[in-house]
Amino acid sequence: MMMTLRRVMPLAAVLALGGCAGASKSAPSGEVHAPPAASVIQSHEGGFSVAFPAPPAEERRTQSTEVGEVTLHTFIASRPDADAAYYVSYTDFPPGAVSQADPRDVVSRASHGALEALGAQDISAHPLTMEGGFPGQEVGGRAGPRRLRGRFFMVGTRLYQQLLLHPEGRPPSDADRFFDSFKLDPRVAAELTRNRGS
Repeated sequence: MMMTLRRVMPLAAVLALGGCAGASKSAPSGEVHAPPAASVIQSHEGGFSVAFPAPPAEERRTQSTEVGEVTLHTFIASRPDADAAYYVSYTDFPPGAVSQADPRDVVSRASHGALEALGAQDISAHPLTMEGGFPGQEVGGRAGPRRLRGRFFMVGTRLYQQLLLHPEGRPPSDADRFFDSFKLDPRVAAELTRNRGS
């Protein structure tokens, strides 16, 4: 069974948050702000930790996909001084839907589908491997006056998404910290891997 997993993300939430950030007074292009202290959150249910610039809002929503209904768990924060929005999500899929699919293909389709749904242009992508050997992809693109950077990983039956939305040419100073701080709980990763084979 071929699984595309396109557009598995709350696009309205990301765009709305980016719009809210854009409505705030942002720094002139020559002015540089030091990154705020990181607010490290740990999701025991999600099996990960990550550093946000502020405590994130959490949301769950059910979405229909070609493999049935799935629940999307999201964490979203903004940094008004940098006009930036930070997003992490995870979605669990039925083991039967992903057991026969190539994880790299699933990640590629999901990441490109997400950027296309946001109307991104000038899309770039290159493969990554998460600690533990899990397949991933880093993507980038431009959506109007804003730049998108994202990482997608498939861990067993779970798709993780990490996105950053900021003004073109003005990435926030904590961008690398945000992406590099994402860590998996090895026990959860092992359980998700077992689930894929069941």
